[in-house]
Amino acid sequence: MKYFALLLALLMPLLLTACGNDDFQGRYVATDGITSYEFLPEGKLIILDGDKVISAKYSYDSSDQIITLESEQELRSDTLAVSEDGNLSFDDTTLVKSVDYQMLENATWIGHQGQSTFALTFTKTEEGMETYSQLVTYYDDDMTYVYQTDDSITRLAGDKLLLDRTQYRVSDVTEDSLTLSIGSNSMQLKKYPKGTEIEFREGYQSEDDIPK
Repeated sequence: MKYFALLLALLMPLLLTACGNDDFQGRYVATDGITSYEFLPEGKLIILDGDKVISAKYSYDSSDQIITLESEQELRSDTLAVSEDGNLSFDDTTLVKSVDYQMLENATWIGHQGQSTFALTFTKTEEGMETYSQLVTYYDDDMTYVYQTDDSITRLAGDKLLLDRTQYRVSDVTEDSLTLSIGSNSMQLKKYPKGTEIEFREGYQSEDDIPK
């Protein structure tokens, strides 16, 4: 019995670390909108800090709510504190949850704002994260809509989501929603099963179906 208790005591920190790694998979972005920390399986971490790409290892102590980092490259901090709201911090820097490629790939994201509906579906390919986008714009004066589609490659950089050269800022990320902003315009997109079709408003007719 004493041997079992001793073995459990030795293993407990390892068990806590393994659970912590699962808890912190994903991307976190600093409030400067540039620096990102991407927590990967098996305790691997990729840090993008300006032009620097840093590879590191991480472990999580759930009792102290601390993530410890190790790297052969210079780090701005070798520990991150986990706050109650799920953000990470060190010194005067805060890291908030953002999107990663896996999160995007597993769903279709659809948003409605004013007279527009926007949908994005992502597929990982050898060329990168291909994106099929759909934009519907409604016009009340003649009860018509314009339906546009496009194919692009998505890239994540800090708090930006780039569809080819079009840059959207990503904010307010949860498991089921995210907000995209461009200029002063923003739209919340919600997560749906991948391949979900847009539902067009009743009573509106596509401009393409109107005889010329």
